[in-house]
Amino acid sequence: MQRSLSTLLFCSLALAACSKSGAPAEAPAEPGDSPVLPGADEPSSAERPSLTAEECTDGGGEVIGDIGDGAIHRPDYLCASGAKPTGSIRAPEGGPIAIEGQVCCPK
Repeated sequence: MQRSLSTLLFCSLALAACSKSGAPAEAPAEPGDSPVLPGADEPSSAERPSLTAEECTDGGGEVIGDIGDGAIHRPDYLCASGAKPTGSIRAPEGGPIAIEGQVCCPK
């Protein structure tokens, strides 16, 4: 009985000590303290001409999709050939939309 009471007391103290975090809570961000993203003040890819994937390939271009990092949307993005994209791909009327985005690159 004595041993089980000691074990229970020890476990209770250990759990109480472990439940408290030693790190202070981070203060909430103030309004207007949002981080500035690189390229936020640069023109967007919306300034590129818009064309469908079919128009791109018919014009001798190649459709390149974004891998998820948003690189193709940056104004300084260059195609594998070193040239700037000739336009941003838009979905055809009623067609599927590329979620990450696509551009037309010259071959």
